[in-house]
Amino acid sequence: MRKVLSLVLCACLMFSLSVFSCAEGGFTPGEYEASAPGFGGTVTVKLTLDEEKVVAASVEGKDETPTIGGLAVAQFPDRLVGIASPDEVDAVSGATFTSTAIKNAVATIFSQAAGEAAAEAAPLADGSYSAEGFGFNLTVRMPVTVEVKDGKLASIEVGENGETNGFIQTVENVFVPRLIENQSLAIDALTGATATCNGVRQGVEKALTDAGMDLSGMYTPMEKSTATEEYETDILVVGMGSSGTTAALSAAEAGVKVLAIDKAAKWGGTGATTSGPANINPPSKVAMEIPEWNDPVQGQHDKAAGEKFVDAEALYETWLDYTTIDGVQGAKPELIAKVIDESGETCDWLESYGFEFGPPLGFVGGKWAIFSSYVGGKALTENYFKAAYDKYVEMGGEYMLETEATDLLFEDGCCVGVKAVKADGTQVTIHAKAVLCCSGGYAGSQELQKRFQGEAYKLYGMYTNDGKMIASAVDNGAATYSIGIYPMSHFVAPAQITTCFDFADNDIPYGLICTAEGMAVNREGNRFINESSISMEAFYQGSEFYYVYSAEQIDVLREQGLSANASGRYLSQGGIVADTPLTNIDAVIDHCVDAGFVYKAATLDELAEQIGGEMSAENLKASVAGYTPDGDAFGKDPSKFERLGVVAPDSEYYVAFTGCPYIYSTCGGLDVNENFQVLDTEGEVIPGLFACGTDSMGVLFNENKAYTNYGGCAQGYCFVSGRDAGAFAAQTIVG
Repeated sequence: MRKVLSLVLCACLMFSLSVFSCAEGGFTPGEYEASAPGFGGTVTVKLTLDEEKVVAASVEGKDETPTIGGLAVAQFPDRLVGIASPDEVDAVSGATFTSTAIKNAVATIFSQAAGEAAAEAAPLADGSYSAEGFGFNLTVRMPVTVEVKDGKLASIEVGENGETNGFIQTVENVFVPRLIENQSLAIDALTGATATCNGVRQGVEKALTDAGMDLSGMYTPMEKSTATEEYETDILVVGMGSSGTTAALSAAEAGVKVLAIDKAAKWGGTGATTSGPANINPPSKVAMEIPEWNDPVQGQHDKAAGEKFVDAEALYETWLDYTTIDGVQGAKPELIAKVIDESGETCDWLESYGFEFGPPLGFVGGKWAIFSSYVGGKALTENYFKAAYDKYVEMGGEYMLETEATDLLFEDGCCVGVKAVKADGTQVTIHAKAVLCCSGGYAGSQELQKRFQGEAYKLYGMYTNDGKMIASAVDNGAATYSIGIYPMSHFVAPAQITTCFDFADNDIPYGLICTAEGMAVNREGNRFINESSISMEAFYQGSEFYYVYSAEQIDVLREQGLSANASGRYLSQGGIVADTPLTNIDAVIDHCVDAGFVYKAATLDELAEQIGGEMSAENLKASVAGYTPDGDAFGKDPSKFERLGVVAPDSEYYVAFTGCPYIYSTCGGLDVNENFQVLDTEGEVIPGLFACGTDSMGVLFNENKAYTNYGGCAQGYCFVSGRDAGAFAAQTIVG
């Protein structure tokens, strides 16, 4: 017997499970299924029960982040087999939302198997209720106020918070109205703003449950549509980030029919979260006098009108030199030239659509004055994209949000459109004379990272950038270019972010995997770097590394702390403050050992065995023996050894913390020509198919080297490639 339960329960940590007791006579044996909203999407649990317990279990959650909710999806099936009550299983550390979703679905199944009726929605008590929820920001909670009128949700207000401006705007404008309209807390989170949605949901639930209300009947999901729709357009732009925006604008300027779509509920994509583009010698700013301009080469001086910011030819030659190995050029020089020659004029063009850029400066101490920040910083970036799309619509352009392109359509070797699906389940077919792939690369797909790069890195970016268009193009004969190049990474963080202690203790693992005062080894146990540069360069050795400490060093940390601040660029909750004793380090270590990303053993041999994989005890012991302030093999300053000393070769115990280079984006993509037309494996143009931005950015690089850190090159390429592709595609249609 198989029973499918339609009731979908809450996945938020504030929903508490009632103690379950088996009905007299036991369970009705059979197969059961229930679903619940997890962190990233719907999680489905399937259980087989006999009269007393679970005898088989599976959990599915295709939209869960592999390294967060995916941990719970992977670990729960074994935990569920043999249980006789949902209260017998604990949450997976680091995956609380998804764990609770699974437990709630399990509770639903147990109730059904025991013959208990599903809960019905009870009227809410009128009044105003407040609580806080956790969104994307780790240190600033979101205050949420709920108004209940006539027994129903009437309004939900979000107070001052630390969420990214564009995300919270979208959640307030789209997600909150859906909660109220459907009177359900099981509404799917918005793609591209998942954590912020879950934070609001958590605040609503806590506000009402703290007031003693029963919410068990408020988890009716939105029914998925079975409708189909078809559209026709001249140019279809897939993705509405930086490259998609300039592609849509330039195509609309030509007067052709343009439709832009995006999987997310907002425009801007990754571009709306960046600081700015490469903006090389923009004519409008070259013409300006700029008092006290910070020239990275000559120092601060008054820039004269007409004075260029950078020697473009010298930059071009430097870039070509970087992408040449053993006399062989790995990039496409003509496309590097496009970025250098056209980015400044393209940024000036964008200013006519409402964008604002500051004067070019050097990036992170670099010598090339090519990086322009958005005026007003990231807080205003969303408004710039909004202004651009307002003008795009005025020119006759159309767009559809929450519409995910899933497959490219081909006829007789030509790309003629896409298959897509809307957030409500509506199946969509879009016919187009040209399809411009501007979908942000493939960093959001661990499967494609493994396929193209050989391994999957942790992502600090947009999981919407899942590479479906790249994969579909490749599966239909498209060639790639530098597809396996290192991803873009500028910081490291622990394999899991700890949140169960206070901020300072939560960041003990963070500080101890990015400090210059410890010893780092790679997956084979070999020391690989001067730890002073680990944040910017750890990605070269792969997707994870380990900091190893002996008991003597832990003692020093407990009593004195580090001698210098240790923190990261993102995901930090404040970091380790210099000379602050880490008095709670033992409890943090124990917690992280249980969570599975910190290892503690009596010997180095045992430590290597615990870590497993490619870790070699002999390599690890050799690294410890060679870690010394006397002529360090990697040039580490002897002062960095003064506080913690060396890792003792014979210690009471050892601790290894897992660190990871977090990536913003992938860099490789489809092969394109100067017009950004996609090429097949024979080097011929695939008619009707274009690739812009991160979907084709590999043409700028050598696959055996990393992304260039000259400043904003990815964003600059996105703007230029989208604009040029949109204009050329329109030209081919107009004739």
